[in-house]
Amino acid sequence: MNDGSLGPPIATATSGTANVPQQTNSGAPPRVSSAARLDRLPTSKWLMTTMVILFLGWLVESYDIGLIGNVLPSLTNIYHMGSGEKSLVSIASTIGIVIGIIPAGYVADRFGRKRVFLGGIVIYSLLTLLTGFATSPSEVVVLRLLAGLGMGAVFPMPYVLGSELCPRGLRGRFTGMADSFLSVGYFLAPLIAIWVIPSTTSAGWRTMFFIGGIPLIYTLIIAKWLPESPRWLESKGRHAEADGILSSIEAKVRRSAKQPLADPVELGEPVELSLVGAGSKGRVPLRTLFTTRYLKRSLMLWVTFGGVFFIFYSIQIYMPTVVTKMGYSLTSAFVFTSIIVGVSIPGKYLESWVVERWGRKPVIISFTLLAAAAAFAFGFVRGAVPVIIVGSFMSFFGISVDPAVKVYTAEQYPTSVRATGTNATEGFGRLISGIIGPAIVPFLLVSTGVVGVFSVVGGVAVIAVIVVVAMGRETRGVSLEEINEKQLVEQQATAG
Repeated sequence: MNDGSLGPPIATATSGTANVPQQTNSGAPPRVSSAARLDRLPTSKWLMTTMVILFLGWLVESYDIGLIGNVLPSLTNIYHMGSGEKSLVSIASTIGIVIGIIPAGYVADRFGRKRVFLGGIVIYSLLTLLTGFATSPSEVVVLRLLAGLGMGAVFPMPYVLGSELCPRGLRGRFTGMADSFLSVGYFLAPLIAIWVIPSTTSAGWRTMFFIGGIPLIYTLIIAKWLPESPRWLESKGRHAEADGILSSIEAKVRRSAKQPLADPVELGEPVELSLVGAGSKGRVPLRTLFTTRYLKRSLMLWVTFGGVFFIFYSIQIYMPTVVTKMGYSLTSAFVFTSIIVGVSIPGKYLESWVVERWGRKPVIISFTLLAAAAAFAFGFVRGAVPVIIVGSFMSFFGISVDPAVKVYTAEQYPTSVRATGTNATEGFGRLISGIIGPAIVPFLLVSTGVVGVFSVVGGVAVIAVIVVVAMGRETRGVSLEEINEKQLVEQQATAG
């Protein structure tokens, strides 16, 4: 039985086409691709450990995102901020994310996923720490915007790297489980705020930002234990490096499984080669996403991402403010927000279970529709218990659907353009959900109240569902390379 090392030709299997591995220029036996070697790996201690290390990045970053909604009431009271200033403070980091996310994708596709991941964490952690020393709202805005540049570099990397390291049948499950780390961070932010911000007149908000600098320690773990993507290395023609990482991974998995690995099934990568020039060390321009080959899937992803994540941002940024507007104390607002955000943790475990059984599209459609219904109802509820129940229902489905959207996004693009494509989706999606939406929420609260705010949230979510129903293609259980091959075949058939 083949133990996974590079060796002689192996039998190939494809979906409808026969793809024979290409001979190397030297006449050596054909190379077994990184995709084939990774996709046949079982669940193992190595995979679990790597995913935990990778997705701890979401835990530390989600706290950073979540803290702004919890310091906003204090900043508003201390600095007497109006609606315009509150909007700027609320969206400053997201503006930075949108500005930084697309060039970060280009850099990750050209220079590597791990470098971008590390660099982004250093930037946002250091600047978040410095925000604790801010002396005015304008300083907070500037520092949050700059920190957002680092966040933009980090946010897509866990599911880009995760999708490239995970076997095909585990991508959705691991992304869902790992995405629960985000909800833990969002849950921790208001929970910590209960203890460090005793009132809106206290300086506890500074401590919230100081805590945000702790992830600097986490970068040491990433540098030592997180591998670069073999798929990416292979797409750049760096086959020896890819083989070295894969051989190390296979050795660890064999020791964990205590048995030989299955033979890799080579699916071939003709689409990868023809689309963006795999093996080329040159750049992949952003305009690639606007070509006929990618435009439909890109538009679908941008609208879906923006509509779904508007639910998340509405809960995460404004729930404490909304609850206080309903007449509850600041402490009650933090408690309510902790509960509402916290229920998304088991929700994401449910998502991770059903996404590999139902498929990406059914999960995105059903979860988003249920969350939209809760959003429409949220503005009309009164009383602590109904607010928590309806808010939790909205969070359970509206935040828990996020990992399905993320893995679905990463699966739509081939390796050489995956980071560029996913970052562009995050950039445009967060422009809608994290800048435009939150910027108008304070004004909607004044003019239409909670009913108007969450009616808009529900309506935008419904638009996202319509788009994914009409334009989306299912990707469950298919290799990353085969997904793009099928889409190319469909496009050629349509053009013909």
